[in-house]
Amino acid sequence: MADSSRVVPARHIEGSSSATQQSQASDQDPVALCKLDEYLMSVAPGYKPSTAAELRDFLFSFCGATEETLDACLQNYDHIMQEKIDRGGVIVIGMKPAPGDPNVYSVRVPDSPYALRMWEGGMATYGHFCLDFYDTERKAPVNLPPGHALYMAGFGPGMMHAAMPPPGFGRQPQPGEYLPRSVRHHIEAHASGSSSRSRMRGGLGSWERNLGMKSIPEGEEKWSFPEGQYVTLRRDGHPDFTFQMPTRQMPVAVAQPRLGVI
Repeated sequence: MADSSRVVPARHIEGSSSATQQSQASDQDPVALCKLDEYLMSVAPGYKPSTAAELRDFLFSFCGATEETLDACLQNYDHIMQEKIDRGGVIVIGMKPAPGDPNVYSVRVPDSPYALRMWEGGMATYGHFCLDFYDTERKAPVNLPPGHALYMAGFGPGMMHAAMPPPGFGRQPQPGEYLPRSVRHHIEAHASGSSSRSRMRGGLGSWERNLGMKSIPEGEEKWSFPEGQYVTLRRDGHPDFTFQMPTRQMPVAVAQPRLGVI
């Protein structure tokens, strides 16, 4: 973890000239302004921390900060987050697997250069696996290819919960609780009734689409499905292709019923 001295005090997140200079410098060398962003930058390469304006807005909107209590509120938020980190209570979800990661399941798409990758992605708590499209020729993840769409297969467990962000993404966070910026910005849309279910007729929306992103960086788009779920890929000019999500081994043995006369 980076040295805690890199965490900038709350007085630097106010609308001052120093904050402006810091914001300009962070475009090239992002700096963590709170303990949680510092931790996420250490475990998730490429993670972009909150800007001074975003952190200030978060503290005011969700932590009850005022101009007079801003400094104390950030210190309290950092203290809460540090306790969660020390207890292993911060889970990073949805991170794409590193090249060569052996803990990745895959299914080749017939007559196509694409494969579908499935990986843990921190989703064990929710009973899901993450999924994306992978170009086997370029050896790189890609966003949803043109003419492709993912649908529920009409059978299998967890039908009504697939491809949606994990539980809790559509509610207001509690004081001291962290939600990613893209999630916080989309809370109002979820509250007004906009969700992935409204998009199902055109294929299941990815996390990024469901969270309101209009422009998704290439290779970052992902979905999540319950383990064991059957999913159908539909492509222009090709028959439907159905596959099953992987399942996790149960931690304990469970007796299964037998059919027949005792």
